Amino acid sequence: MYAEERQRIIAERLRAHGRVDVVPLAAEFAVTAETIRRDLTVLERTGLARRVHGGAIPAGRLGFEPALATRNTLMATEKDRIAKAAITEIPEEGAILLDAGS
Repeated sequence: MYAEERQRIIAERLRAHGRVDVVPLAAEFAVTAETIRRDLTVLERTGLARRVHGGAIPAGRLGFEPALATRNTLMATEKDRIAKAAITEIPEEGAILLDAGS
């Protein structure tokens, strides 16, 4: 079987089942796990899949993180309380590091 054929089948499985796993695919197609990983990389580059540990899921499926505009309004009161409490913990000669996020 050509790589393109295998990738088409894998993409169909992604749509039908919502996920694919490397090891069972490798056994089914009688190829190495690395071959399947390369296939998943191709599908990810084309926007059809999103690689996850051990396999892949459809590209649009990872929607667990809301947009920044939404995150800015979620739990705003609690975030303010946390910030005010954190300020009191910073020593006079201390510093605070802020990471990306809302």
